[in-house]
Amino acid sequence: MPFPSRPLRGLFVALMTITLAACGNRSATPSIAGAAGVPGYLAAATAYTQAPASSSARPAAVVAQAYAANSAGTELPVLTTPPVTIPAQGALALVQVLAQSPATLQAVQDNQGNVYSRLGPMQTYSDQKAGTALFVGRDVKGGPGQTWSLVKAQGHGADEASLYVVVLSGASGIGAWGFSNTTPYGLRTPLETTAAGSIVVSFWGPADYSSSARDPYNPYFAPSGWTLGGQNDNGYNQCSGAYAWVRVAAARTVLDPQWSSKKSVKANGSMWLVEVRR
Repeated sequence: MPFPSRPLRGLFVALMTITLAACGNRSATPSIAGAAGVPGYLAAATAYTQAPASSSARPAAVVAQAYAANSAGTELPVLTTPPVTIPAQGALALVQVLAQSPATLQAVQDNQGNVYSRLGPMQTYSDQKAGTALFVGRDVKGGPGQTWSLVKAQGHGADEASLYVVVLSGASGIGAWGFSNTTPYGLRTPLETTAAGSIVVSFWGPADYSSSARDPYNPYFAPSGWTLGGQNDNGYNQCSGAYAWVRVAAARTVLDPQWSSKKSVKANGSMWLVEVRR
């Protein structure tokens, strides 16, 4: 069979070049971060206005959310969210990291010097190659221009990574929480809330090997009744993820949220589920 003509050879090379691997599977296919149409960095942030209420009657509420992500091969030693306005003091911030490997993460910080404590150990998913961690900042000092950053370990600046932040006011602390990396769309076991009027936040990290730069849009759908905060699909090889929240009226409510996606994902994604008590 004769070798294809030069135009067809060029098309074949282009098609082969744009194929992307997913988080935790980078070695299978070289990254093309920086090529035409493939951004090295994606980010978004939103602040929410609370309804007027007396301080004693105001329930816990999400007041801001933000995320940032970089494609594999993009040299970005510090990954930072866009700025957002949060209360000057007293907020609770949940900060989730998805990274190419557990070794990628060095620290999580913000531009106000707040301290963030890890909730449970560093976890793995995506065939145990990728890493994920969830941090909690209590009584966070904030204001306008608030940002959060993932600091990568030396030698890991080009690793793909994502950073997700949900900020709540009127919160007294963390109630029940759980993590699973054994089911494709949800938790290994359901979560039971500990207080009335809590807000439960879900951070989902699919082991999604299905997208490519030519067809990057693989939307993730939050569980029914949940408010979707933000997401980045895995078309750009960014350790993709999504997050959402729901208010729970009664204590001892059992939650077993199920995410879904346009395309199939492997069974070993990650799910953090965290109850924030008022």
